[in-house]
Amino acid sequence: MKNKSWLASCWFFLILFLVSPLRAADKVRTGFGSLASSHMVMYVAKEFGLFKKYSLDAEIVGHIPGAKAVVPLVSGDAQIIHAAGPPFVLGTLGGSDVVIFLGLVNTMPFYLVVHKDIVSPSQLRGKKMGVSTLGSSSDFSLRFGLKKLGIDPDKDVTILALGDSAIRSSALNNGTIHGGAYNLGEMLLLRRLGHRLLLDMALAGIEYQHTAVATTRSYLARNRRIVLNYSKAIIDGINQMKSRKEDTLRLMARHLRVDDRESLEAQYEENVNKLFSKKPYPTVSGVKTILDNIALKDERARHARPEQFVELGIVKELDDSGFIDSLYR
Repeated sequence: MKNKSWLASCWFFLILFLVSPLRAADKVRTGFGSLASSHMVMYVAKEFGLFKKYSLDAEIVGHIPGAKAVVPLVSGDAQIIHAAGPPFVLGTLGGSDVVIFLGLVNTMPFYLVVHKDIVSPSQLRGKKMGVSTLGSSSDFSLRFGLKKLGIDPDKDVTILALGDSAIRSSALNNGTIHGGAYNLGEMLLLRRLGHRLLLDMALAGIEYQHTAVATTRSYLARNRRIVLNYSKAIIDGINQMKSRKEDTLRLMARHLRVDDRESLEAQYEENVNKLFSKKPYPTVSGVKTILDNIALKDERARHARPEQFVELGIVKELDDSGFIDSLYR
C-alpha cells in the first residue's frame, strides 16, 4: 500500500513538472505603430503559435500612433512596442528609459509619390502632403525626401497626419493631398492609378532605424528572460515568414485589409526577403541618422551618443548561443 502511495506521488509530481512550463507562461502586452507590413511579424508570432512556443502569453493591444509609441511603455500599459525609431529616440531624449533592443528594418524603405497632376517637385510648393502621424517613419522619410528635392518641409508644404497607409493612399487618389511617403506595395498601386514616383529613398542607401522594437531599461532589468523569449518569437517569426509564404500572405491580406495580390507580393518580397535581417541587431548608425535630423531643432540631440538608445546584448546573446543560426539549418 505504501509503495502504491509512493508511486502515485511520484507520478503526480512528474506530471506537475511536465505541465508546469505551460502554466508558467509569462504574460506580456505588446503593440505597434501604424498598421504596416513591417509589423506583421507580430501577428505571425501570435497566430503561428510562436509566443506560446517560447513560454509567453502575449497580448497584442492594438496600434499606437507612431509619435506616441513611448506612452504605453512609460505608463506600463504595454511592455514592448514595435514602431519607428524617432519616437523612441525622442522619448529617451525627453528623459524616459526607453531602449531599442531589436532592429527589424534598418534602412529607409519609402517612395515619395505625388498626385498625377504634379509633374515636377517645384509644383509641390503650397500643397498638402500626408503622413501616418507626425514624428513617424513616414513623416521622417517624407521630410528627408522633400529636402533631397529642394523643398523645405516646414515652409513650402503643409504636412497632415492622416493615419494608416490605406487612408493616405485614398487621400492621394482623391486629391485631398498631393503627395506622401509610401511603401513599395502602396507605391505600385498608386502608380497603376496614374500617380507619379518622384523619389526612391531606399536607393539613397542610408542606414535608418525604420522598424524598431523597444521596451524600458527598467523592465528589461527585471524581466530579461521575457525579453529574450519575446525576441526568440519575433526572430523565429521572420524565419516562418520566409518559409511559409502563402500563410503569411493570407495573414497580411487579413490584417492589412488589402486584397490586391501584386501589392501583397511586393510588400512580402520587400520586407521578408529584402529588409528583414535574420539577425536583427539595432542599427547604431541608423539611430545617428535620426539624431542628426532631430539636432537641427533640438539641442539635446547634438550631444547625445547613438549607443545610449540601443541594447545590442539581446540579439548578441541569441546570436552567440547559436539560436538564430539553428533556425535556418
